[in-house]
Amino acid sequence: MPSFNALPVDSEIIVSIGTPKHDRRLSDKILAAFSHATAEGAPAVAAVLRRALEEAERDLDGAGPRRRLDGALVQADLWVEFVEARDSFRRSFDAETPDPEELERARVEMMDAYKRWSYS
Repeated sequence: MPSFNALPVDSEIIVSIGTPKHDRRLSDKILAAFSHATAEGAPAVAAVLRRALEEAERDLDGAGPRRRLDGALVQADLWVEFVEARDSFRRSFDAETPDPEELERARVEMMDAYKRWSYS
């Protein structure tokens, strides 16, 4: 696939939106796809993307500063924790007779997992 900069200057896209100031790193794009696959419940796809993310992160070692405090692999692991906590909350909520204590525990775990992911 040609890069964005390889498009002809008179391309309708470039004319309508302009040239981007920066582009996201490959690891950022793989992380986004991994997060989507995990959230959608596609574990086989997520596993392939996680391996690709490991490879992309290996290629970045020593290539300059990271955009986040943690690398993309840490972000991926924190996202998985959140999705698992969210699914646990859904199961508690959807139970035939939800246990209020279990529901509250699952809610707190989900909120904590989201905070860890979003603050990293």
